Amino acid sequence: MPERVAVEATARSGPATVRAAALRGFGNLYAKESRAWTRTRSWWLQPVVWTVVLVGPLLLPLRLMRDAFAAEGSSVLAVALEMFFTLAALAPAVGAVLLMQGSVVAERQLGTAAWVLSKPVGRTAFLLAKLAANALALLLAALLLPGLAAYALLSVENGAPLPAGPFLGALALDAVAVLFYLTLTLSLGALVDQRGVVLAVPLAILLGGDLVLGFLPGLSTVTPWVLGRYAAAVAAGAPLPSALPVVATLGWCALLLVAATWRFGREDL
Repeated sequence: MPERVAVEATARSGPATVRAAALRGFGNLYAKESRAWTRTRSWWLQPVVWTVVLVGPLLLPLRLMRDAFAAEGSSVLAVALEMFFTLAALAPAVGAVLLMQGSVVAERQLGTAAWVLSKPVGRTAFLLAKLAANALALLLAALLLPGLAAYALLSVENGAPLPAGPFLGALALDAVAVLFYLTLTLSLGALVDQRGVVLAVPLAILLGGDLVLGFLPGLSTVTPWVLGRYAAAVAAGAPLPSALPVVATLGWCALLLVAATWRFGREDL
C-alpha cells in the first residue's frame, strides 16, 4: 500500500500515529543500507582511499615546496591547513554525489523500490534510511578518519598538538557542506527519474559555486559554497566569519527532504 494511503488511513488517530506510519521499518532499512558498507571492503578501503586523496596533497607544502613557501614568507602550516580543509569540502562532496546518484533512481528503474515498499515500510523511512546510513558512513570514512590523520601530520609540523576545538569545528563545517550534496542528490533521485539529471545538477552546483559567487557574492550567505573557506579560517584559529551559510545550508537540507518525501510519497512505483 502506498505511504499516502497508509497516512490517510491513520490521520484520524493523531500526528504521532502518522509519524509512526511514515517511519515504519526505518530500523530494518537502515541496517540494509549500512550493510553495503560494513559487509564489503568499503569499511576499510574507503577510509584508506580518502586519506590518500585528502592527506597526500599535504606533502606538497610540507615537503616538496617547503623552501618555496618559506621564501615567500608564507606559513607552511597555514598553507597546509587551508589546502586540507578546502579540499575536504570539495572532494568528499563529489564522492557524495557519485555515491547517491543511483541510490533511489536505480531502485526505481529496476523495480527494487516497489518490491521493498510492498513490505510494511514507509516511503519516508525508505529515503531517510538511505540518507542516514550513507551520511554516517561517508562522513566517517571521508572526513573524520582522514581528518585525524591530517591532525596528526599537521601537529608534527607544528611541533605540538594543534588546538583540537578549532580543528573539529572546521571538520564540522566541511561535514555540513558534504551533507548538503548528499541530501540534494538523494532528493533529486526521489523527484526525477533521470540519472543524468540527478548527477549533473549537484555537480554543476558544486563546481560552479565560485563562478556564481564572482557575479553574485551575496549568495555566499545562503549557500554552502563558502563553507570550505570558513573551515580553513576556523582551523587557523579565526572566529567563524558568519553562521548564516551554516544555518542556510541546513535549512536547504530540510527543505529538500520535505520536498522529496512529499513527492515520493505520492508517486506510483
